[in-house]
Amino acid sequence: MTVIIFFSLFLLLLFLNCSVAFSMLLSSFVFLYISDIPLMILTERISAGLFSFPLLAMPFFILAARIMNTAGITNRIFNFSIAMVSHFRGGLAHVNVISSMIFSGISGSAMADVAGLGAVEVKAMKENGYDAGYTAAVTAASCTIGPVVPPSMLMILLGVMMEESVGRLFAAGFLPGILMGFSLMGLIYIQSFSKKVAFPPPSPKAGRKERSKAFKEGFWALLAPAIILGAILSGVVTPTEAGIIAVLYATFLGVLFKEITFSSFIEALTDSALQTGVVMFIVAAAQIFSWIITTEQAALTAYEFVVQFVSSKWAILLIINIVLLFMGCLIEGLAVILIMVPVLLPVVKALGVDPTHFGVFLLINILIGLLTPPLGLGVYIASNVAGVPAMEGFKKTVPFLVPLIITLLLVTYIPEITLFIPNLIF
Repeated sequence: MTVIIFFSLFLLLLFLNCSVAFSMLLSSFVFLYISDIPLMILTERISAGLFSFPLLAMPFFILAARIMNTAGITNRIFNFSIAMVSHFRGGLAHVNVISSMIFSGISGSAMADVAGLGAVEVKAMKENGYDAGYTAAVTAASCTIGPVVPPSMLMILLGVMMEESVGRLFAAGFLPGILMGFSLMGLIYIQSFSKKVAFPPPSPKAGRKERSKAFKEGFWALLAPAIILGAILSGVVTPTEAGIIAVLYATFLGVLFKEITFSSFIEALTDSALQTGVVMFIVAAAQIFSWIITTEQAALTAYEFVVQFVSSKWAILLIINIVLLFMGCLIEGLAVILIMVPVLLPVVKALGVDPTHFGVFLLINILIGLLTPPLGLGVYIASNVAGVPAMEGFKKTVPFLVPLIITLLLVTYIPEITLFIPNLIF
């Protein structure tokens, strides 16, 4: 009965527009009080949950992404992508996706992608005659690749919550991230033959000199994902140490490109500190919340209830995906992870699903939520950057949900897509 009160109070607080962190804390406090459990548990779990070396990587990657958006890296990546693929049908729409795939290997943040690189992509596409609504849709869709391709701040959090290797999760996201990018490019290529979407003629194919120039100008920026990922996947550094390397390398590039000043660096530090504080407060609140779910075995009770009606592993995975997609429409991705991992992890383990595999398809579900109303943060930001109403952005984004959902199903039901690289390396 107390568990029902716990969940009901949590959902009521969310419905009343209370923040996720305070909803978790208040519902947990009430549960402990009525269950006659010492309230000291509240402070113990919160402090113990933040005492995590892998979690220390998060503020470093947040800072690195912020510095990279002011260090001239985005322009160089975009110009390199133009030289490589702008001559294909779909032109700059392909460039948009390719740039996001490369930038994903540096920032690990969807919002850093759409707000930083997205501004460059939108400006170039609009100047070349692309519809502003379609431009916003492509930019929003391509930003979903960011947290899947390593490094990823959400994967760091997943690793901490599931007590899994962050390096293994990073490796697991590599192929699904590439698959997401190519599926979006496949849709763009098909759309380029349709009369429903107006595409300007593709650019002339860049010559050898132009490609060589774009590569030379972007070399140091393009080297960033190779350094960060290579160091992590080779085992030379931990993800936390890689976060420090990312900050130092981003700062080095800002000085090298003469794009970063002392005042902009201080601004990046300030913004990153504020963002880190918000994230860590939510993570801290989630520790006592997940402890209650685990100790009360709420997840296993729910699993036993479901298997009374559905016994197929594949059907249960489909139900999990539907629930996650629905939650992604209503709740920000970070909160979905903190709420659903303690609930679903025992269930997927009971099904024999590898936790690393589960982490990746959970993440893809959450990222699709960036494109779906009413939350749809990715579409709101991209529409604002493109200067179009959010409703137009959502409307033009609908076709891009198809390749992403197909990718989600492939990743869910073909574990080898996720586990091949981590099993090879680890």
